[in-house]
Amino acid sequence: MGKSKSNRHNKQVRDNPTGLANKSDSEEIVMDCAVKSPYTGTALSSETLKSFSRQLQSSSAEERDCACHALAGLIRNNEDSCAALQEGLIKVLGPLLLDTSASVCHSTASALHTIISKGGDQAIKLAIEHDILTPLIALLKRIPPQWKPHKAPGNKIDTSTATFLETVATLNLLSESSTLAVDRIHRENIVSMLISYLDVNAYGLDVVSSVVQFLSTVTEEQGDTDYTEVLKKEIISKFLNVKESSPLLKTLSLMILLNLNHQQLNSELGQSTQDIINILTSSLCLDQRKAASSVVDHLPTTQDENGGDAMEEDSLASKLYDSVEAAEELISAQIKSLEILTNICCSGDDGDSDEFYEDESISDESLGNEGFQESLIDLNPELKKAFIDARLFQLVIEKAKLPATNIIEALNQHPTGKSLIKRYEALQCMGFLCLSNMVMVFEVDDIGGSKDLFDIWCGLAVVAFQGSKSEQMLGSATASMRAIIRKLSYHKDIVNLLKLEDITLLCQRVVDCSHPQSKVNLLQILGTLGSMAAGVEPPMLEPRSSIVRGIGQILLDTACLSPDLWITAEAMDALFDVFKEDHTDPIVGDVQLVERLRTLAPTFKHRVHSQRRSLPADHLPVVMTARDNLLRFIKYKTKQRSLANR
Repeated sequence: MGKSKSNRHNKQVRDNPTGLANKSDSEEIVMDCAVKSPYTGTALSSETLKSFSRQLQSSSAEERDCACHALAGLIRNNEDSCAALQEGLIKVLGPLLLDTSASVCHSTASALHTIISKGGDQAIKLAIEHDILTPLIALLKRIPPQWKPHKAPGNKIDTSTATFLETVATLNLLSESSTLAVDRIHRENIVSMLISYLDVNAYGLDVVSSVVQFLSTVTEEQGDTDYTEVLKKEIISKFLNVKESSPLLKTLSLMILLNLNHQQLNSELGQSTQDIINILTSSLCLDQRKAASSVVDHLPTTQDENGGDAMEEDSLASKLYDSVEAAEELISAQIKSLEILTNICCSGDDGDSDEFYEDESISDESLGNEGFQESLIDLNPELKKAFIDARLFQLVIEKAKLPATNIIEALNQHPTGKSLIKRYEALQCMGFLCLSNMVMVFEVDDIGGSKDLFDIWCGLAVVAFQGSKSEQMLGSATASMRAIIRKLSYHKDIVNLLKLEDITLLCQRVVDCSHPQSKVNLLQILGTLGSMAAGVEPPMLEPRSSIVRGIGQILLDTACLSPDLWITAEAMDALFDVFKEDHTDPIVGDVQLVERLRTLAPTFKHRVHSQRRSLPADHLPVVMTARDNLLRFIKYKTKQRSLANR
């Protein structure tokens, strides 16, 4: 467990989130530009991208502008984005950020943001390799000191402001995933420059929100900078001491302060314990599910999409836009609040595992308890009590819930709704991660008692295993389940709540799971459950004995059959824990544990020897511990069997 450092691809500017048009935006733009649409559901072809490249280098500003718009409209996924990058379009688009035409500058910034946001980490890496930071930073630096946003006709954002928003949003995406980007931004003194854009009255909420979002990202790593005191003063005076500030602005501001103060909750933070609680609860107490229902209420019907009064259609589009904006702002504020909570309850770094590469004979005693097990932190008593009084744990549980099924189904029928569902899933994942860390900090009685916590665990199991889940979602849900069941492992009353049919279902999930991290989480959960069912004293009656037998069989099969060394080691580690007590020996014989482990031992030792230097650092401790304990376990259980047979 550790600090939250998840990617946060929050698109800042959307030209049209409503999707009310009969044709997609990209199709209309392509038709207007007299470019044949190549999109057929597969990645853009090299021929098409070369055609765009020629248009982007046209002597006509109108043609360059049109090509940028068309390109942005046709980039729909990671494959399209990476195809554009591989074709070298970043090198073509970069100079256009400094075009003499303001319209071309904006359409270029929009196209770049689309390419990078759709392409994810791979696109970010390629974009930085193609030196996209140089023109982005140059664009910001050429903004005149007297610049102020103004409203264009129809109360729309003017071109220069839209360009600024897209540029800052793109820099934010790059900074979230690349320390190279953050280092370059600090060297260029971009933070000091952007501090001047924190006045809402002068620059408007859109500009200020974009800048604060960017600052909350880039201040995580400050390097050799001198803006700390100035930025801290501005953040406190302009946002945290202003009642009218939105929950999102206050949450981002708190995150910036924590970054500047190296995550330390002390007097230098400039905020009291109650201030922190008020900021977090101001966003977490809002109903994110109600916000989704509001969006659904404004989704266009079939009649709306088939045409009607133009003014009425504009009104519907505006209402949908506003409801989506409100939902996305709420979700962003809650994700940031959960991230802050997660980091406050973080146990810190796992330590340095380099020693394992040098010494093959490390004993399990040198690892402490399980080598990798998370350590509890001593949260400030005042802050801990405030968290409990504010019922933050219960609020976090609510954030781990998606909108109702019928709302999700309705959102899934509309492009805007599909995008919003992804944001809700990101909120849910962050909620799971936050739960994992909070459980480690609080005593069971502080968060509702063992029975309530077990009910939460069962609810998480339902969420984790109903329907198809992304790797990230399943990983975060099972991590929360693991943290909770470990917390409950010392409460004997929970053993009586375990049902054989539920354990059997969980065992099947282990067999079916194809995501390594989620599978490891499940193996650790089974190990804890098996150890709880086995207990420390005989007799081991039904259904406890059947639970231990079923768990032991799955763990043993996984250890013997998995091609992944990490998973094999985790399964073995769980086996040693489940069957450590002598009164489990009859089941040890039933499942032929010793015989199968003895057969596995030579192969496992060879795999460790050949793979140990290539293992990730966080996998190595459990692998080495399992290797050292395997022969000891076999030897001990063999000796116990001999004594029993005398």
